This record gives sequence, structure tokens and C-alpha cells, in this order.
Amino acid sequence: MQLTKLELHGFKSFADPTEMLFDSGVTAIVGPNGCGKSNVSDAVRWVLGEQRARVMRGAKMEEVIFQGSSARRAVGLAEVSLHFSNDDGGLPVPFKEVVLTRRLTRAGDSEYFLNRAPCRLRDIHDLVRGTGLGADSGVVIESKMIDALLSDRPDDRRELFEEAAGVGLYRDRRRATERSLEQTSADLARLDDLINEVTSQVRSLSRQRKRAERHAEITTRRFAVDLTLASREMAAWHEELGELDGRLGALRADAPAAQVRVGEAEQLRDAAHAARAAADTARSARALAAAEAREAALTLQGEIAVAEERHRNALDRRQRAEAERSEGAALGERVVAEWDAARVDEEQTTVALREAAEALQRHVGAEEDARGGVAAAREALERADRHVRELRDAMRRIELEREGAERELAAVAQQSDSLAAEHEQLAAQQRLAERELAAADEALALAKGAAAEADAAAHDARETAKEWRDNDAIARADVRRIDEEHAAVQGKLSALEGLERERVGLAPAAARLLRDRDQFGEGAVLGPLSDFIGADAATALLVERFLGPTVHAVVVRDRATADAVRHWHATANPGALLLLPLDALQDLQDGAEAGELASQVQTEGPVRSWVRSLLGHVRSIDDGSAFIDARGAVWLPGTQSGAGPLRRRAELFELRSAVAASEATRAQAAATLQVVHENFVKAEAAAAAASDAATAAHQRVQQSAAVRADRERTHQRATRELADAVALSERLSGRRAELGAKITECITAIERESAALTAAEQAVSGTREALADADRRQDAAREARAAAQVAHAQAQARREVAAERRVRLERERDSATARLETLQRELFALAEDDAVLERQMLGWRDELAGRQQTLQGAESALAESEAAVRAADAALTGADHALDAIRREAVAAADALHHAELRHTELSGKRGAIKERLETEWRRPLDDLLANYVPVELDDDALAAEAEQLRSQLEALGPVNPLAIEEHEEEVKRLDFLQGQRNDLAQAQQSLQQAIREIDVTAREMFLKTFEEVRNHFRHIFLTLFGGGECDLRLENPEAPLDCDIEIHASPRGKKTQRIHLLSSGERALVALSLLFGIFLTKPSPFCLLDEVDAPLDDQNIGRFVRMLNQFKANTQFIVITHNPRTTTEAADAVYGVTMQEPGVSSLVSVRMRGPAVDATAAPAAAV
Repeated sequence: MQLTKLELHGFKSFADPTEMLFDSGVTAIVGPNGCGKSNVSDAVRWVLGEQRARVMRGAKMEEVIFQGSSARRAVGLAEVSLHFSNDDGGLPVPFKEVVLTRRLTRAGDSEYFLNRAPCRLRDIHDLVRGTGLGADSGVVIESKMIDALLSDRPDDRRELFEEAAGVGLYRDRRRATERSLEQTSADLARLDDLINEVTSQVRSLSRQRKRAERHAEITTRRFAVDLTLASREMAAWHEELGELDGRLGALRADAPAAQVRVGEAEQLRDAAHAARAAADTARSARALAAAEAREAALTLQGEIAVAEERHRNALDRRQRAEAERSEGAALGERVVAEWDAARVDEEQTTVALREAAEALQRHVGAEEDARGGVAAAREALERADRHVRELRDAMRRIELEREGAERELAAVAQQSDSLAAEHEQLAAQQRLAERELAAADEALALAKGAAAEADAAAHDARETAKEWRDNDAIARADVRRIDEEHAAVQGKLSALEGLERERVGLAPAAARLLRDRDQFGEGAVLGPLSDFIGADAATALLVERFLGPTVHAVVVRDRATADAVRHWHATANPGALLLLPLDALQDLQDGAEAGELASQVQTEGPVRSWVRSLLGHVRSIDDGSAFIDARGAVWLPGTQSGAGPLRRRAELFELRSAVAASEATRAQAAATLQVVHENFVKAEAAAAAASDAATAAHQRVQQSAAVRADRERTHQRATRELADAVALSERLSGRRAELGAKITECITAIERESAALTAAEQAVSGTREALADADRRQDAAREARAAAQVAHAQAQARREVAAERRVRLERERDSATARLETLQRELFALAEDDAVLERQMLGWRDELAGRQQTLQGAESALAESEAAVRAADAALTGADHALDAIRREAVAAADALHHAELRHTELSGKRGAIKERLETEWRRPLDDLLANYVPVELDDDALAAEAEQLRSQLEALGPVNPLAIEEHEEEVKRLDFLQGQRNDLAQAQQSLQQAIREIDVTAREMFLKTFEEVRNHFRHIFLTLFGGGECDLRLENPEAPLDCDIEIHASPRGKKTQRIHLLSSGERALVALSLLFGIFLTKPSPFCLLDEVDAPLDDQNIGRFVRMLNQFKANTQFIVITHNPRTTTEAADAVYGVTMQEPGVSSLVSVRMRGPAVDATAAPAAAV
């Protein structure tokens, strides 16, 4: 597979479609700085799938599209194609030519094509996998990689090695797995918290179930009490409502007569009010007429005053207008005279300006002629100077060549003299290296034998340690199992002891009596019967089946205590309760004998007689499913739902015995584990010592191998250096002859160029004199032209001043004429307005006298209306007083009716409220509630007290959960589900931890394998570039290769230094190139692009670099971007020139192969 062509269109500075053809060997790309050479390497990276904009030297990927220039607009897309020859089938596609294309638009659309057919980036990666191509491969080697290898930051150096090894993918997978592990651990912690919360909820629901039962008992009693109180209250309200109905009838009958009296009084009051309104209306009308007459007289007086003021103002204005008209006439005559004088002055300045312009044109022409003569003389002088400089440069180049040849000849002679002595020294070094190599081979064989013996001993020790490790694991598993069994028994024991302390399972009434036992006196209530009976589990089951609820009986001291408890029971009503007084046993013991069940139990204290009475002569049949007492009666107990107090105490005894036995077993298992673990530690120590011995033996083998390799390299280097010395001696002899001939040629050329330089310098002197004469003529013409320009400017300024004065006077003349006409029109209008105003003032004075007479009549009529209004007010006041008295009587009757209705409504509302309360609280209709309740035979005060007590008990009990049982079952199911989820998460956590370990092992193996390959290639290429010396790559910590630093050691021939920082810059760059090529050869590609990697190399190191390219170009196709002419001339099989003939746009201008140059404009990519 071989790269045949690169196509670019719109990529960075390559705006036009550009093609570059490639053949085998080395293709150089040259050009000045900033012309776009490195854009070629960016294009190769980009088309192979590079996704990082910073690698493309940009902030975002759209910047690879041509951005435009001063003469061109930006393009809309960038496209790059790579053409490969697939004759050898290196790419798994049935095509002889494969074209990879990438296209990007400014809209952000990125497309990939395979042989012009659309595809995915993943398809291209799959296609080139295994060929050394790809965005992360070493197909492009650039100068910044040298800086990364030589920098003090180990991460930059490690990054190149990791890319070559391909461990970056594993690092990404490890980080992703670690994130998943963190998330899983967090989920597991949250799930543990949730499980704890649900467990607590289950315990809480268990307690809520018991409270719900107590709540139901209190609620039933409260129902009866509330219904009794409510029925009594509603009966009392029913009687009061009957009395209110009779009273409301009488009050409603009297209401119409009161309303009739109020209506008559209101009619009288309305008539008086209407008379008052009529009088007030007449007064208002006359007051309005008087006000209008007064306003009209005042308005007319004001208009007369305004007219008089206007008449006086008009007289003043007419006098001012007469004065202004006289002044304007005088001004107009003066302006006309000045305008005639300005017109004559303008005509004279126009003639003078024309004459000055003609003179200026003549002087400008003369100056142009003089300037042309100066330009011609200066051009001739520049040609002569250029010719002199060229001759001098040629002589200087020839002189430098002669001096260089003489220095090189002296150096060659000196090198030839020292070469003979060096030849003998190299021969002695070769013989010494042969002897040292033989000794190293013998030492290596001995070290390998010792290592084999150490490996066998280490294997035996590891097997022994493995056996003890297995025994230790078994012992630990036994200890864990025994601990778990002990914890389970201990937990069950603690739970049962807690139930025993809290009397769980005891009848509620018995438990209530035991809590209140102190009120009966010390020793009065002894405790439940079960506390005085002991038996094994089987017997306890038989006793509980036979006794049934009797097992919850409470033993009391005597019958008096039993009576006190009976009174307490009537008040507290805790439920069914059985009492066993001790002084009642006398009547029960007659004829009693120990029976079968009585003989199987152990009793304590005074209750022994009660036990014989209850269990005497009782035998179990059918395995305890039935019993026969002394009378022959057959007892068939029902199935019990759970263990009773007797069985719980029997189980407690058994669990305490089991805990004691478990403690002894735990101690024995711990002692066994201690012995096994001590043996295991000893075996591990022995295995570690054997492994250390084996490791030391292998290290001695590696040291011997390293010494042997070092001796072999020394021998090879000595042999190669001896051969190089012989070849160098032959080359030096030929070079001395070449340099002698070159010095003779340089001397002849210097004499020839010296004669030509003398003639050229004489020609320059004559040309300088001619240029001086032309400069003097040009200066005279320039002065004359400047004087003419000044005269022309002065004439032009005078003409402009005259024209401006004439225009200004014309405007003043026109303005004066217009002002006179305006004043004349204004005087005429003022005279007409005065006459009209005088006539209006005479009419207004006559009208004012008539209006004053009308005003006097209106004021007399207004006084009469005021008297009529006062009389109507007095009549209206009397009618209002009478109406108020009648209304008070009606309001009193209405209030009585209203209070009666309110009481009726209140009682009805109370009945409705109590009905709503009861129906809402008990959720049944009131009729059903009253029909189904059982009345409580107590007085009202006792019922209210009990209702309050029941309400307090409910409040003290607090809210209960009636669905506690169902919720308890749901929470238990939820807890089981969560525990299953936790087990799954724990298993996933272990799987992720195992995946991380496997990733670390795989990445370590890949890195070490690649590191060793790069190391071998680096040594080989280093010897090729430096012609000898030593180099090596070392890991700072071989035990942690994925995290430690990589050290580079290099010693060129003749130097003992190991640190690359002590080498010269050129040597350091050459060492870095050796390592970069070593990395490249580890993952070889069909071609390699070198981007200005030879920039820091001098001439001698450039020669080594060229030799390396010539050595590898038979197997690898090289594209070299360079500034160095030796790289271009000595190594390149084809050369492309990149330039910017148009600013901002790169183009190919020429191509040179091993033949004549080809014009790139005619053939953009003619390399074959």
C-alpha cells in the first residue's frame, strides 16, 4: 500500500483545488515561512479523523475552512482526499485504488467518504486498523514532538509512548469503570440507608397495629356515650321550640297594623317634603336668574375695558411703524450704491485670476520636464550601482569559496595525519572487545544455571505457602460461620428476653393489672400464673393447649385483694381477667392428687396447690391434641396462633444453653485459626525469601545479559569504526585533490571579476554627475512653479472676497425693499382696526345700562322665595317628629319578633349541627345512629365526664393507622426486594473491581511490550545517526511502568555523558529523532510525514539525517516539510514548492524531480 495523491480544496490557506502526487522514496515540500507548508501535515491528520481542534492549531474545527483574504471571500467548505494504491491488498477492500475523503461545511456538517461513497468515521477506522494509519498514529512527526521528548515534563514524553502502545483506550476504559464503581458504591450506600429506614418502618408498623386495636375499643364506648348525650339534648330543644312557635304567631299577627300606621305618617311627611322642595326650586330658579344677570353685567364691563386697552395699543404701534418706514427707505438707498461698487470690483479680480492660472500651467509643464530628466538619470545610476554590487557580491562569493576550500583542505590534511594513529588504536580496541565478549558469554551461562535452581526452590516454597493459605482461608471461614451462628442465637435470645420483659403475649387485662398493681398494696398482686410454672418446650406446649386463656390468670394474695381488683376492673374495664386468690385453695385442694401434667412441670412458692388443682389427673392423648381430666371429660383445644409465655420461657432456657456452647466453640475455632495463621505467615515469609532469591538470581542474569549485550555492542562498534576509518581515509585523499583544483579556479575568477569591477565603477562616476545637473534644473523649475502657485492663490482669494461682498449686498438690498412693503401694509390694517373698535365700544356701553336694571328686579324676587322656603322647613320638621314616634313602636315589635325567630333558628341550627357532627363523625344517618345505639344509664354529668375521659384517652393514644397490618406486609415485601437489590449491587461492585484489575494487567503487558520494541529500534537508529556511541531507555520504577517516568540515556561516540540535557542542541534533536523513528517503526505506516524536524540540525547532523532517510526510504514513503537545502538536494526524489503569490492563498509553483523542473501552474502535481 502506498500514498499516491493528496487533494486539498478550501482547507486553510489552500483556497483553490490543489493536487500533490507522490511516488516512492522521499518527497520534499519547501517554501518560505508562513506560506502554508505545515497546512499539508494538518490536512493529513484531519482526513485521517483528527477530532481535536487544538491539534489543528485552532480554537474550533470550523477554522480549517479557508477564512478569506484581502482579495478573496471565504469559502463554504473544506475537503481533503488521500489516494492510496492498494495493489498489495493492504486494505481489506476489492479496489486497486482507495480514496479517503473528509468534508466540513460552515454549518458544522462533517462528512466522510470512501471512494466517493458516504461512510462513517468508524468505517474508516475499521478499514485502516492494523495498517499504522489513524489520527492517533505516528504517521505525522513534527518538531513539537522533539520538544515533548526533551522537555522536563515526563507526562509529555509518556504520552508519545502510550499512543504507540495503544494504552490510551485502556486508560479511558479504566476511568469509565472507576466512575461506574464510584456510582455503584454510592448507590450501595444509599440502598443501605434505605434498608435501615425500611427496617425501622417495619418495627414501627408492628407497634401501630397494637395501638389500632385499643383505639377501636375506646371508639365503641365513646359512640354510645355521645349518642346518649345527643339524644337527651335534642329532646330538651324540642320542648323549647314548641313554646317559640306560639309566640311567633302572635307577633306576626300584630306586624301589619304597625306597618299601616307607619305608612300614613310617611305620607304626611312626604307631602311636607314636596312643599319644601317646590319652595326650594322656586328660590333656586330666581337665584340663578339673579346670578346670570350679575354675570352678564360683569362680562360686558370686562369686554369694554379690554377694548379700551386694545385701542391704546394700536395707536402706539402705528407710531412705531411710521418711524421704521422712514429708516428703511434711507438704508435701501445706501445698499444700492455699495452693490454697484462691489460688482465692478468682482469683474476686475476675475481677469487677474485668469492671467495667474495661465502662468501656473506654464511653470508646471517646465517642472514635469525637469522631473523626467532626473528620473532617467537616477534609473541609469541605479543600473550602474546594481551592476557594481553584483560584481562585488560575485567576488565576495568566490573569495569565500576559496577561503572555505583552503580551510577544508587544511582540516582534511590534519584529519589524514591523525587517521593513521587512530586506525591502530581502533584495531586494538576490536581485539579487546572480542576477549571481553567471550568472558561475558561464560558469565551469562553460569548466571542462568543459578537462576534455574532459584526458580525451582521458589516454586516449592510457593506451593507450601499456597497449602497453608488454603488452610488459613478454611479456618477463617469456619470462624466466620461460627460467629454468624453465635450472632444469630444471641440475637434471637435478646429478642425473646425483650418480649419477656415487655410481657408481650400476655392478656391485655392482666398486663394492665400488673402495671397498676402498686395501688393494691405491696405483695397483693403476685403476678401471672405463667411466672410460677417451669417446663421444657414439649411440656409447655401441652400445658398451654390445655389451660388456654387460664395461663394468663393473675395470682393474688387473698379474696379481699380479689374484691379490690374487681372494683378496679369495673372502673377501668380493661377486658376479661381471671384471678387466683391464694386463700381460696383450701376448698380446691380436697381430694386433689398429682396428675400426669402436674408431675411434668416445676412450680414455685404458694401457687403449687393451684397448679395441682388445675393440672391434677389430666393426661394428654393423641400426642397432645386432646386431654382427659379426673372426671373423664375430654378437652379438645383449638389451634393456637403463636407461642405462649410458658413456651417462650422454655425457649429462653434452651437459647441460653446454646449461647454458652457457642462461646466454647468460638474459642476453640479462634485457637485453631491462630495456629494455622502462624504457620501460614511462616510459609509466606519462606516463599517471599525464595522469590527474592529467584528475583536476585534473575537480576544477575539480566545484569550478565546486559554486560554481554554491552560487550557485543562494543565489539560491533569497534569493528564498524575500524571500517569507517579505512573508508574515511580513501575519501579524504579524493577530497584533497578536489579542493586544490577548486582553489585554482577561484583565483582565476577573482582576477577576471576585479577588472570588470573597475570599469563599472568608472561608469557610475559619470552617471552621478549627470544626475546632479538634472537635480539642479528640477530645483529651479520647482521654485518657479511655487511662485506661480502663490500668485494664483492670491488672485483667487481676491475674486472670492469680491463675489461674496456682491452677494451679501444683494441680499441686504432685497431685505430692505421687502421690509418697507411690510410696514406699509401694517399701517393700513391698524387704521381699519381702530375704526371698528370705536364703533363696538359705543354699542357695549348702551347694553351695560339695560343689564344693570334687569339685575335689580331679579334680586327682589329672590328675597321673596327665601321667606317661602323657611315656612316649608317648619312644616317638614313637625311631620318628621310624628313619623319617628310611630316607627319606634313598629321597630320594638319587629325586634321582639326577630329575637324569637333567632332563638328558633338557633335551636334548629343546634339540632342540625349536632346531626351533622354525628353523621360526619360516625358516617351514618342520624336516624340509623339513634336506632342502633344502646343508651348508657348514667346522669348527664357522669356522661359528660366519661365522654371527656374517652376523648382524652383517644388524644393520649394519638393518631393510629387502621391499615397497619396491610402496610406492615407491604413494607416486609419491600424490604425483601431492597435486600435483593443490595445483593445485586454488591456483586456488580465486585465485577467492576475485577474489571479494573484486568484492565491494569492488559495495559501493563501492552506498554512493556511496546517499550521493549521502541528500545530496540531506538538503539539501532541511534547507531545509524551517530555512527557509534551508546543509548538506552529506562523506566524509573519498573514495578509500576504505567505511572513512572521514562528516562533517556545517550552517549554519542567519544563522549561519556549519559544525560541528554548535557548534549548540544543538535545532538539532543538527533537523539529525539532517533526515538521518534523508533516509535514510528514500532507501529509502521505506509508513509511518514516529517514536519520541519530537521530545523535544529547543523550541516553535519543534516548529513546523518539524510543518510537515515536514504536507509529507510526503500521500505517507507517519506514526505518531508523542510527549510534545509541539503535535505532537499541530497535526500529528496521529488520537490514541491509552496508559496503565496496571492496574499493569504497557498499555491504550488514548481516541482523538481530527478530531472528538469515542472511548472505547477501547467501541471499542479506532476510528480511521478
